[in-house]
Amino acid sequence: MKPEYLTSPRLATVHDTLKIVFVGTVGSGKTTAISSVSEVPVLGTEAKATEQDALHRKATTTVGIEYGVLHIYDTKVHLYGTPGQRRFDFMAAIACQGAIGMVVMIDNAHQQPLAEIDYFLKRHRDYLTKHPVVVAITHYDDNDTQTYLIEYHNYLKQQGVSCPVMRLDAREKNQVRGVVEKLYGEIMKRRTIAL
Repeated sequence: MKPEYLTSPRLATVHDTLKIVFVGTVGSGKTTAISSVSEVPVLGTEAKATEQDALHRKATTTVGIEYGVLHIYDTKVHLYGTPGQRRFDFMAAIACQGAIGMVVMIDNAHQQPLAEIDYFLKRHRDYLTKHPVVVAITHYDDNDTQTYLIEYHNYLKQQGVSCPVMRLDAREKNQVRGVVEKLYGEIMKRRTIAL
């Protein structure tokens, strides 16, 4: 059964379309996640990785903004993915224009995943104070010294950020859809409070 804020006729007409943005570390699975759930062919640009961090993870990486579409509860959700390489950070600011929510994807196999969360919290601080966010932790089983979800929750709490933290296998359509639905729910909760 859907929560009331997802079934209310008044709220169902708040937005016929929504825009959300995926940001995160190189190799965290942003391209894979959008590709696994998009109902249209994903538009994007992959090129040879040049930054050292990217080269260790994969041969090619996103260098432009990716785009896909998913329908959630009769709402058309526009999915925008941003490059993970730091030299392309300006593209995230462009993608965030008009976006109503954000998924921050963190590769748990990264040497310092909490430092990566800190980077994205600082980079998008202004945006995150006004919009809902879900943190999705990928490659959860790829790291012998993995950081546990409770550590991510505690770290975010210490930084004054209250948001859902979820494990995600970006290859699994249902898991990605679950993350997007969770963010959709957070967006609608805020809309309910605003009304």
